[in-house]
Amino acid sequence: MASQQSNNQSVLIISLIIVLGFAVGYFYYSQWAVPARVPVEPPPVAGKDDLKKFENLKIDFLILDNKKYKVLEVFGEAPVNPGVTGKKDIFAPI
Repeated sequence: MASQQSNNQSVLIISLIIVLGFAVGYFYYSQWAVPARVPVEPPPVAGKDDLKKFENLKIDFLILDNKKYKVLEVFGEAPVNPGVTGKKDIFAPI
């Protein structure tokens, strides 16, 4: 009788510890553990003078006169014709 009572008591204590652990975990994660928030800055607004820095831009196209670039050839169809693509509409009536 005494061993059965101590068995019941130990099962009760273990059950209470488990239930208390779940309760403490629930309250911890629902109340105090707030996910970190990353500050998101708004995108910069383009001004009128943003393109002024390209006003005196000089591009040197002499590099395209190089012999290596002159030898390049176009292979295949240009412009590319993709043909019929995609799936047939399975929901369309027959």
